[in-house]
Amino acid sequence: MDPLDNPAWHALTGEQREFGVVGSLAARYCADVSPIAAVADSSIEATNELSQLVTPDEIVAVIKAGPVDASLWRELTTIELTQWVCDILEPNETDFTWIELHEGDAEEMQRLVKATDPGPFERLTHQLGDYVGVRVGGRLVSMAGERICFEGNREVSAVCTAEGFGGRGYAQGLVAEIVTRQHCANCKSFLHVRVGSPAERIASRVYAKLGYHERIRYPMKVLRRSHQLEPA
Repeated sequence: MDPLDNPAWHALTGEQREFGVVGSLAARYCADVSPIAAVADSSIEATNELSQLVTPDEIVAVIKAGPVDASLWRELTTIELTQWVCDILEPNETDFTWIELHEGDAEEMQRLVKATDPGPFERLTHQLGDYVGVRVGGRLVSMAGERICFEGNREVSAVCTAEGFGGRGYAQGLVAEIVTRQHCANCKSFLHVRVGSPAERIASRVYAKLGYHERIRYPMKVLRRSHQLEPA
């Protein structure tokens, strides 16, 4: 199996182990990093083990999860994701100035994500990789960065632009900068798009222009941990 078929598992059992809790069949990012969790395979044993890594009432999002024990989990929804990859970055010119984003920008990054909803972004998500952004009048109005990273593969994530600042090429230019860094490090760039979301329209317009193409589709289950301590 290609590691990109189960990226969070390979990140949490490899390069990003320090950001999570890892078992033999299941792993999860710490709650203040990301709600993403992972399983080694689609067995019910894997989702049972994951329940031991999650606190009661906590919500996690699990790519390609199999069946779950109803006494341990409540299935809230299933989101269909498309995974896009970029092997060769198409030429991209920008006419704006971008900046590096650091620890001191974290609260403002969270506010921008909350206002634009590109996906979950917790208090320490920015520690998972590089982040770049655009400020206008001192205000952070656009950003992009990295999330799931493992050997030879790095995800582009948190691509967003504040209302009223679209159409200026910010998102495309920032993604191009992140992808350039990834390719210079001999890493494949990938990202996820939620089917039916506003980002899906952006994907065909922005990501495709940069050289991304859809690689695979898979489900992501959103699960809430019950108060049951052991499988039924």
